[in-house]
Amino acid sequence: MPKLPSSKKAKKKKTGDTPKPLVDLPVDILPPRAADEGEVKDEVFEEDFTDVEDGFPIADEGSHHAKVIDFEKSDSKTGNPQYVWQFRITAGKSKDIEVRYWTSLLPQARWKAVETLVAVGIEAAGSIAKFAKDDILGKPCILEIIHDVYEGRDTHKVKKVHPPNKESVDFAKKDDVPF
Repeated sequence: MPKLPSSKKAKKKKTGDTPKPLVDLPVDILPPRAADEGEVKDEVFEEDFTDVEDGFPIADEGSHHAKVIDFEKSDSKTGNPQYVWQFRITAGKSKDIEVRYWTSLLPQARWKAVETLVAVGIEAAGSIAKFAKDDILGKPCILEIIHDVYEGRDTHKVKKVHPPNKESVDFAKKDDVPF
């Protein structure tokens, strides 16, 4: 292998000199350049989306059997601590629709986080609640959904999370979509 010059020994190049490649590659393995092949066109894609509406599916208003499919603690856009819940409806006309829910951890709104934790089986009211994400994932509940408009678009919104009944537990067990 030839020794490369160090920066102290490197000679100053004359203007107009073309750099030599370190390795000479056969021309036939180099990718074609646009100038060599003419104009390169983008690949064209075609897909039938006639059965898909613009935007995400909206759950019907009312009560729905659901289960927790994701949960995290994060900060809101304004920097306030919150829990972010992701539910999937497990039965009925809105089955498989996913619903996101945010519960603030600010002093004046912590009651909503406690209410939701209790609904999924975590003892939180009047105590120091200690739980893991695994304690919440897969837990059944009943979501009370209302419709709302957000940034000019129709959407669904969780009004309240209720503890599960026997049907909720059964539907959550049958829900075969993994986490």
